[in-house]
Formats: sequence, C-alpha cells, structure tokens
Amino acid sequence: MRYPPPEVMKTWPKPNHVDPDTRGPGLMIVELTITPIAVICVLLRLWVRVAWLRKAWWDDWLMVIAMIFSCGTTALVILATQTYGWNVHVWDLTFPQMETGRKASMAGQTLFVLASSFVKMSILVSYFRIAPEKSIFRKLVWATFGLVFTAFLVFLIALWVQCIPISSYWRLLADHRDCIPEGPPLLVQSTLNVVTDFMIYVLPMPTLFKLSLPVSQRIGLMVLFGIGGVIVVASSFRAYWIHYVLFRTYDVTWQGFQIWVWTAIETNMGVICGCIPALKPLLFPARAKTQGSRDRSNAKAYGSNNSRRRDVKPENVELDCRALTSKDERAPSITTAGHSDNRPMSDGGKSSMDKSRFEVASDMEHQHKYMY
Repeated sequence: MRYPPPEVMKTWPKPNHVDPDTRGPGLMIVELTITPIAVICVLLRLWVRVAWLRKAWWDDWLMVIAMIFSCGTTALVILATQTYGWNVHVWDLTFPQMETGRKASMAGQTLFVLASSFVKMSILVSYFRIAPEKSIFRKLVWATFGLVFTAFLVFLIALWVQCIPISSYWRLLADHRDCIPEGPPLLVQSTLNVVTDFMIYVLPMPTLFKLSLPVSQRIGLMVLFGIGGVIVVASSFRAYWIHYVLFRTYDVTWQGFQIWVWTAIETNMGVICGCIPALKPLLFPARAKTQGSRDRSNAKAYGSNNSRRRDVKPENVELDCRALTSKDERAPSITTAGHSDNRPMSDGGKSSMDKSRFEVASDMEHQHKYMY
C-alpha cells in the first residue's frame, strides 16, 4: 500500500467518521442481477449435459467450481463496498477500518484468482470437444491451458508470500514489515489476465470458420462462442482501474470501488459466457433429442460392425471432427449436404474410399451437432 506524502494529506478535508460520502447502491443492483443469472446458467448447463444429453465432462464440473468461487467473490465484493469501507474516501476511514478493508482486499484477490482461473480452464477444456486430434488448434488449447494454470499457481502463491508475515499486508502500523511492492505483481496479473482472456476468445474462431456449414450458420457459431469477448472488455476495465488506483491516486478506497465492481462483473460474466455454448441444445430441443438418440445408435452399430472400433463410446462421436478441419488429402471433404467429392485417386496413395465407414459417418455426425 502506498502511503500519501504529507503535502498530499494536507490537501485532504477534515475526516467525517459519522456520515461520510458513499458510492451508493449501484454495485448492489448490478451484482444481485448478474449473479443469479450466472447461477441459473450453470444449473441449466448441468441439466442439459447430465440429465438430458448425459454427456457431462470435465468442463462442466470445472464450471461448477468456478461458479462457487464467483458467488464467493460477489458476496465479498458486496461486504467490502457496503461494510468494509471500500465505498468512502480514504480520509473518512479510521485505522481499524483500513485494516479490515485490507483483509477484504486479500480475500477478494484470492477468490478472484480462483474464480477467473477455473472459468478459463473450463472454457479451454470445452474446446477439446471440437479440437481435432493432433491439430494446431488442439496444441494451442493445451499451450493456453498450461499458461493459465501456471499463472494461477504463480499469482496465488505470490499473493500470499508478498508480505512476511502475511499479517503485515493489513497491519499498517506493524513494527516489522517485510513486503514487496504491491503494484508490479498486480499490474502483471491484470495484464496477463486480459491477454489470456483474449487468447481464449479467438482460439476457436479458425476451426469454427472452416466447418463445412452454410455461412450463416458458421457466423452464428462464431458469435455464440465469441460472446466471451465480453470478458475481455470487463478484464480490460479492471486492469485500467488497478493501474489507476496503484499509481495515480492516494484515495484508494474511493477509486478502488471500481476495481470491486469490475472484479465481480468479470467473474460472473465469465461463468455466463462460458455456459452459453453448452446451452445451445435448448434452442433446438427436438434436434438435440434426435441427435442424441442417433449418436447412441450409431455408436452401437459401428461398434458391432467394425472390429477396429469396438471401444468407441457415444460421447467420443462428438469429439471426432478430423474431416472438418484436417488438411489430410485422403479424407473426403464433407459438404453441407453430407456428400463427398469425386476426386480421382492418387497413383501411390489410398483413395478416399479406403477411409472406414465409421470415420466418414462419425465426421458427418459431428458436423450435424453444430447445426442446432
């Protein structure tokens, strides 16, 4: 925490500990609006994946964990701004109130790192549903996942070891203080947060654009997955206010109010945007039910007719999209009508007819899933 120099403190008005100016109830209205929406989105996601399609995976459970931490972040944001002094001017606070506010800050940063990291990991894991094996897209998803997970561990550890003992973070008048500067780590964390949000936002776009679907449907899918751009906006605003509070003002509680606002917005919007693609079957329930039945019947049929594919499970059909994005010339190009082209065979290679019936049907089934 930066201590204001004497010349700055001389410009402050007389403290008002009885009836200070406050920011008002705006944050309460925003957070109590979007948090229930986030919870409903997660519950609907679980209903679709677990009870309806019976295809729950790791991305669904990671999002449940993210929702728990996001709700905790929202609760702490409300307490910090309504009870712990983060909605009044710093000169209107007593030292005990300042120390309580610093404790809330430590807890809030911890919950934010947990919530935002689990949201990102959930979204990245969901990309494996559409990432072809050995594709560049899949490798980029793994690389981004590694970056997010590493940043999660590093910043969480750095947060709790920046002061030794940790109580020095909130004990402003402690006799022995051994703390690193608070600004640089927070600035790096907020900047990297924006970068990873943007990376996650753009990662699936090339793969979705290459799907053999009508242009309108491809654009619709890109918009559906691209709603995550809202998270980039929220994280950018949060990064701006962190920089402003740390380096451009000493009235940290009054201006820091904005950090709390965008912290809760980012985590809750992350949960909402991460769940929207999973709720796609709700828009076309008849097709979803038909497709689910077809997946199970096809998996049984091909498992019995092809000895090389006996270990195929229904949910694996959803993950097999090699023909949609692969550049392998031996694979038939699947059109929106479901027909392959009639290109002649190469002299030394295998023809497209050599591809197993299961793989062709699997690719077509996977493509149909994007059409509802």
